[in-house]
Amino acid sequence: MENPKSEIRNPKSCDPMSTLFLRIFLWLWLAMVVVAVVLVLTSPFFTRSRSRVEHWQESAESLARKRVDWVADRIGETGAIEGRGRRGGGRGRHPTEIFIFDGEGREVMGRPAPEPARDLARRVAADGEEEAERRGGLHLVARPVSDPEGKTLVVVGALHRPPRAVDLLEPGALWLRLAVLALVVGAISFWLARYLSAPVGSLRRATQRLSGGDLSARVGGPVDRRSDEIGGLARDFDEMAERLESLLGSQRRLLRDVSHELRSPLARLRVALELARDRAGKAAGDPLDRIDREAGRLDTLIGQLLLLERLEAGEPETDVDAFDLTALLSEVVDDASFEAAPAGREVRLGSYPPCPMLGHPSLMRSAFDNVIRNAIRHTPEGSEVEIELQVEGNNASVSIRDHGEGVPDGHLETLFEPFARVAGARERTTGGAGLGLAITRRAVEIHGGTVTASNHSDGGLEVVIHLPVNGDNV
Repeated sequence: MENPKSEIRNPKSCDPMSTLFLRIFLWLWLAMVVVAVVLVLTSPFFTRSRSRVEHWQESAESLARKRVDWVADRIGETGAIEGRGRRGGGRGRHPTEIFIFDGEGREVMGRPAPEPARDLARRVAADGEEEAERRGGLHLVARPVSDPEGKTLVVVGALHRPPRAVDLLEPGALWLRLAVLALVVGAISFWLARYLSAPVGSLRRATQRLSGGDLSARVGGPVDRRSDEIGGLARDFDEMAERLESLLGSQRRLLRDVSHELRSPLARLRVALELARDRAGKAAGDPLDRIDREAGRLDTLIGQLLLLERLEAGEPETDVDAFDLTALLSEVVDDASFEAAPAGREVRLGSYPPCPMLGHPSLMRSAFDNVIRNAIRHTPEGSEVEIELQVEGNNASVSIRDHGEGVPDGHLETLFEPFARVAGARERTTGGAGLGLAITRRAVEIHGGTVTASNHSDGGLEVVIHLPVNGDNV
């Protein structure tokens, strides 16, 4: 039956005015508006001295006045009216243009003149005093003069010189304005970054927990209640996690129930086997012995399945107890050596000082036993399995190496997965159901340790088990 929750969707997640895209757009647009408002509001405050603007205006007026003075002096001395000469101030990109007005404000040479220049000429003719003014980028300088016949004229110099960018800047106040703008934009950007990254961080942590085996991981909280795309993603993630937890829980229950149910007919099978052995006599001994061995393997497989299921559920069979890692490893090596001797193989463990630790001794015994037995199966006859124990501070590491053909690099990462199979030398004919190393990994993880496998440079597979020996992670 499908999960009805998978069809439920929050209608707000489809609202175009609640999308994350629109929110990002609006906040960035608001940030730009705030920057513009701050620029406008702070401009008068930071440009009160107008030192650069005044310098630009005075420089332009000086150039225009030089040209006006030169023309006015020529008129006063000779009466010659020259208004189109390029000598004097204003050479280059912005030449000063000269206009000569009579007392009525008429340009005596008949040229079209700017209306501001005409107005200024009328005032100067009436006042008889030199004046200067600026209309935007147009700088005007007017000077009255009398020609040799006593006629009053007004010489007006017009210099069109727009300000450069540097002329409008106030170096003393520029850095302060930039600092204020940086603080305003930084505050908005910080809030926006937190708004976007905080839910992503929560989603990432939940994803890491789920990938680490915690099927109860959920995003939940404020992120799940959001109405934008991130909120929808969080809800989808929680639904996915819930579905995975349900499916894997059902799978584990099925595996556990089937394993338990197989125990009863298997026990009856072995009882029937003994009865058949008594009635059949010696002639049926070999077939019945084979049935007994296969029943024993099946019983072992069921036991491993049940143990792995309990370990995956975090339910060790025993309580935490103190034990000596060195002594436990020595016992496992002694048992393995006894079984390896008939096949011409050896298991070698050096002499190491005691290493007390807290944990589950039976689990650690199974963990080491599975790896060592696996190494014995794959090391050639006449070779040995090398085992080393190293203790540094509160950490211990046990390396177990055989001298076989190793494992293809592509299969190293899946070597500790349940029912993992490796082609080549480590195939099904070597025995085992692919559960031993999976039990080893889970037992080591329960003790807060890690297990890794790699191909040794001199040949063979090396499995290294790292364990904390202070018991804090059990």
